[in-house]
Amino acid sequence: MELIKRLSDAGVDVIELGLPFSDPVADGPVIQAAMSRALSRGFSTEKLLEIARSVRKSGIDKPLVVMTYFNPILQYGEEEFCRAAAEAGVDGLLVVDLPPEESAETDGIASSHGLDVIRLVAPSTTSARLEGILSGASGFIYAVSAAGTTGARAELAASADPLLERITSRTRLPVALGFGISAPKHVRAALKAGAAGVVEGSRLIETYAAKLPDRSSALEAVARHAQEMKSATVGELLASQSAKH
Repeated sequence: MELIKRLSDAGVDVIELGLPFSDPVADGPVIQAAMSRALSRGFSTEKLLEIARSVRKSGIDKPLVVMTYFNPILQYGEEEFCRAAAEAGVDGLLVVDLPPEESAETDGIASSHGLDVIRLVAPSTTSARLEGILSGASGFIYAVSAAGTTGARAELAASADPLLERITSRTRLPVALGFGISAPKHVRAALKAGAAGVVEGSRLIETYAAKLPDRSSALEAVARHAQEMKSATVGELLASQSAKH
C-alpha cells in the first residue's frame, strides 16, 4: 500500500496490480522472480482484491488495472472474479495470454461489470488482426514495443515507432507503449512517436529490490524514479505544444 501511495503521489496516471501466476510466459526474469516470491509467500487473488479495496479506502482514485494470466481468473471463476474486482474498485483487466479469438465470454462478463478489457498489439500483429483487436478493445491499447518478454532495455526497439503509427492511425483510444521502458528518454521517444503514455514494470521492481532490506530507501528510490519519468512526460508534452504554436 505504501508503494502504491508513493507512485500515486509521484504522478503515475494508472496503477497496474499484478496477480501472480506460476507460468508467466510473457514476462522476463525480473517479473518472473517477483511472481515467484509473491506466490511462495502466500499471495492470492483474495489478497489482491483486498489491496484494491484498501487503495480505494485510502482515497486514491487513480484507475486500477489488474495484470494477470487467464488461469487465475478461470480458477476463481470468471463471473465471480469480475464481480469481485469491480466491487473492489478495479477498472480494467490485462490478461496477457488470452487471445481475442478466445475471449468473447470473458469480455462479455467483464463488460457487464464495467471493466475495461485492455488489448495488446505486437509488432507482428497483421493488419487484419489489428482491426479485430481494436474493435473489441476498451480503456487503452497496450502496444508491445518488441517481440519477446518484459524487461528493461537500454534503447527502444526500432519496431516501436512504426507500431505506434499503425495503431494510432486506426483507433481513438489512448495507446500506451510497454516492454523495455526504463528511462526518461524512452518516455520522450514514445510520446514523440504518438503514444499517450508508457507502461513500466521491470525497472520499478529492480529499483525497489536493489535497496532492500532498507524498505524506506527502496520506497524513496521508486518514488524518485517515477517522478523522473513523469517529468519527462510533462516536458515532452510542453515541448510538443510549444512546437505547434
